[in-house]
Amino acid sequence: MRIFDAWHTENLPSATSATAFEVFASELVLRSYGLSLEEVKLGIVGGGQDGAIDSIYVFFDDALLDEDSEVVSESSKSSDFGQDRSLELWIVQAKRTAAFSEEAIDKLENSLRRLLDLSQPLDELSPLYNSDVLARIGIFRSTWEKVLTRRPRISVNVVYATPGDRKGVNPQVEAKMIALKQVILAAVPDADRISVDLLGDVELLARYNERPSYTLPMRYQESVTSGQSHIALVALKDYYDLIVDENGRLRRHLFEMNVRDYQGNVSVNQEIRKSLASVESPQFWWLNNGVTIICSDATSAGKTYSLSNIQIVNGLQTSHEIYDTLKVNPPEHIEDRMLLVRIIVTADTLTRDQVIRATNRQTTVTDASLRATDEVQRNIENYFLTKGWYYDRRKNFYKNDGRDTSKIVSISLVGAAITAMGLSRPDKSRGKPSSLLKNDDDYRSVFNSSIDLEIYFWAAKTQRQIDAFIVSEAADATVSQKSNLRFHLSMLVAEHLYGGRLRSPQQLRQLALEDASMSDEEVSALFEDLKHWSTQYLKTNGVILERATKAQRFSDFLLGRAAAYRSSIEKPPSS
Repeated sequence: MRIFDAWHTENLPSATSATAFEVFASELVLRSYGLSLEEVKLGIVGGGQDGAIDSIYVFFDDALLDEDSEVVSESSKSSDFGQDRSLELWIVQAKRTAAFSEEAIDKLENSLRRLLDLSQPLDELSPLYNSDVLARIGIFRSTWEKVLTRRPRISVNVVYATPGDRKGVNPQVEAKMIALKQVILAAVPDADRISVDLLGDVELLARYNERPSYTLPMRYQESVTSGQSHIALVALKDYYDLIVDENGRLRRHLFEMNVRDYQGNVSVNQEIRKSLASVESPQFWWLNNGVTIICSDATSAGKTYSLSNIQIVNGLQTSHEIYDTLKVNPPEHIEDRMLLVRIIVTADTLTRDQVIRATNRQTTVTDASLRATDEVQRNIENYFLTKGWYYDRRKNFYKNDGRDTSKIVSISLVGAAITAMGLSRPDKSRGKPSSLLKNDDDYRSVFNSSIDLEIYFWAAKTQRQIDAFIVSEAADATVSQKSNLRFHLSMLVAEHLYGGRLRSPQQLRQLALEDASMSDEEVSALFEDLKHWSTQYLKTNGVILERATKAQRFSDFLLGRAAAYRSSIEKPPSS
């Protein structure tokens, strides 16, 4: 596929074509979920001992789960989560072969028979599968077991993608696909949906050309206009049509600027659900604050608004409850009930941020949820723009705008890079990928006005260099090393350039001003040291790499080794 070759060059030039195709195919499979490229890469598990699985993703309540997500935390319990929530497992097999292989499907069948069997402890499967496969499947299994009594709506989806011809698949492959589906059904008998699909070059191209629509119509019943903005009463069915695509899926991209994820079975959502379900309940819009839509233009004709560049910045909880209530056999009385919708027309980013903060202060929202609207975040974004880079404080904003994805970095990536390099805590970057910036103290330690903007840009560029190197053939890294050592390597790079351990991000200032860097050869030599030191640590402490990299003790051990090595080469020879 020529499109893949161009995508490979633009997005992952240092990665092998096999690795790049795994990311490419996974991004296309999950395109409707609006994942960033960084999120897609986190799910890649292909390599040695992968059991014919190249990527694994788990979604709960429409949110992508990671190892530190609340639902898999030991401190959470099943009663913390609502009933009938969605739990989705996605398995992708992506190979650059000319045709679909029966052998690959056989391997998938054997793997899923073992991996989805809750009676089989995952640690007993470690001789068969790499740690990334086990960790990602572990997220699904832990969530499944945690919420089992809450009657989750489970779906298991397997996609096998190649540049081959889907129409030319032989009957044996089709039979193997049916057998695979039966294996999954036996392992997950309570699943609401099981799908096993083949994607060939035609299907991949069609998905590549798909673009989420941000300009949509919305019918309304009554409206009031002030200037260019409006307040409208919208029937719940008409609002449902706005937020759901032609396949009945929630248009997640419309909520990318919302300050918080869906909160599940919290008391506010229980009340919303109750007022939707009850026939005796007063008009819905009397009891609900409604939703706020920001757009660049809103024109009305025949009681239908045409809304351009939509973002629903307040009302995610309400939207989810409406979606869940109306998507399957909604009660007759619901569809004609009204929702209050505020339509604010503005293209000014500062005004937009002020609206987001103001409308989300009406109910309890943690400061962590409002990070993207902070002044320091806007300043970082503007500084990156002066350098021709894009700081994606509003998720997927620049990706959807068609910008060079190799120069788009997220808040979470920059936060993890600063934590690893400026605070010498790669264990935090590795062990808390999704919650690192939710804690106020952690957030303020990496994002505050006392840290020069040049430092954020330098850290982002350096981390990108490390990430590109570690997946390249030159790194000769195992699957586990690729996923577990990227932030530890960036810590050692910063330590080497600085000449010692760093304890404050501001200490990176001189490196940023000088645009200090290491050549690929120097990074490669340092990575060889890192691999050697890691092997020593694992052998001495009897732990696996995945567990070691989440502990500060391992970070301190590496820094000690680096300091000792530097001291040995700087020490003058004895006479």
